[in-house]
Amino acid sequence: MKNKLNILITTVGGMTSPDILRAYKDCDEFEINLIGVDAFEFAVGKKFVDIFELSPNSVVNEKLFVEFIQEMVKKYKVDVVIPCGNEDNLALSKYSELVSCKIMVSSYDSLIKAYDKGTVYKELTEHMPEHAPRYEIVNNYEQFMISIKKLGYPNNKVVIKPRFGRGGRGVYILCNKFNFQNVFESKPITEYPLEFFEKILRDENKFDDLIIMEYLDEPYYSVYSISNNGENIFSLNHIREWGNASQTFRGRVCYDVKIENLAAKIIEKFNLSYTNNIELATSSDGRIVLFDLNPRIGASSGIDKDIGFNFPLEALKLLLGSNITVDKSKFEKPKIFLRYFDQVWDHND
Repeated sequence: MKNKLNILITTVGGMTSPDILRAYKDCDEFEINLIGVDAFEFAVGKKFVDIFELSPNSVVNEKLFVEFIQEMVKKYKVDVVIPCGNEDNLALSKYSELVSCKIMVSSYDSLIKAYDKGTVYKELTEHMPEHAPRYEIVNNYEQFMISIKKLGYPNNKVVIKPRFGRGGRGVYILCNKFNFQNVFESKPITEYPLEFFEKILRDENKFDDLIIMEYLDEPYYSVYSISNNGENIFSLNHIREWGNASQTFRGRVCYDVKIENLAAKIIEKFNLSYTNNIELATSSDGRIVLFDLNPRIGASSGIDKDIGFNFPLEALKLLLGSNITVDKSKFEKPKIFLRYFDQVWDHND
C-alpha cells in the first residue's frame, strides 16, 4: 500500500506549474493529495491539484502569507509545504517556525544571498572568476552611462536587469544595431536602443539597483540539481536549443560531468538544499558563465521524470529522510524534449 501524503504547493499559476504538479501526482511511490494555493484566481495549476485555495500575496505581506499557509496546514493536515515562487520561498524560510510541518526550502540566509544577483556575481568574481560575468551595479544615470561604455557599448550588446529581479522580468538588451528585418520581420525581442533607456533613466535622481552585464551567447545551459545542505547529489544539463532567457521550448538533456562539477561548486558556495536551477551561457571569450541562480524548484524540473529522474519527487524524498542514489550513466546519451502550449477550461463562471 502506498504511503499517503498531503502536500501544499504555492504559486501554482506559472506557465510550467502543471509539469511540477504532475511530477507529484503521477508518481508510484506515494498517494499524494495536492493542495495548491495562488494569489491569482485564474491560476492554471488549480486544474491540476485536488484542492485549490486563494492565498494572500507574499510580495505584499509575507507574514500574512505564512499565517495563511499555517491555516491551510491545519485545515488539510498538510505533511509538507513546497514553495515555488521566489517571494514564497523567502517568506516561508524567514518565518518557518510559524508552520507546523516540513517545508522544502533552504535556509533564509542562503536564500537572501542566492536571490541577490549582486551578491552572487561578487562571490563568483572572488572565488570562481572564470565563471563570473563582467558586470556593474548602478543606481543613477551617470553611473549607467559609464558602465555601458566599460562593458563595450556601442560595439557590444549589454544586458540590463534589476538586481533583485525574478523569472526573467525586467531583463533588457541594449543594442546599437537595428534594421528593418530584425524589427519588422521577427517576433518581438527585448533589444532596445540607448534612447529608450535614456528616456526612462535620465530624469531619475536615483533608482533601484540595476545590473549592467556583459552580453552572453549560445550555448545556453539550464542546469537542474538536487542537493542537501550545500552538497550536490546529481545535476542534469538542459542545453537550450530554442527558447528565451527564462524558458526552454526545445532542449537537449544529458548528464555532463563538467557541468555537474560546476553546479556542485555553486551549490556549495551558496549552501543550497533540495532542487535548484542554475542558468549558464557563453561569454565572448568562450567561458561558461553563470547569469542566474534559482534556489528553488525550476520551471522545467518536472519534465525529466519522463526520462528517469523526477527532481520534484526526489527532493521530497530527501526532505522526508531518504537517501538519494542515481545511476548517472543512464543519462549520458542526449535526449531532446519539445514543449508546447495546451489549455484547460474554467467552468466556474
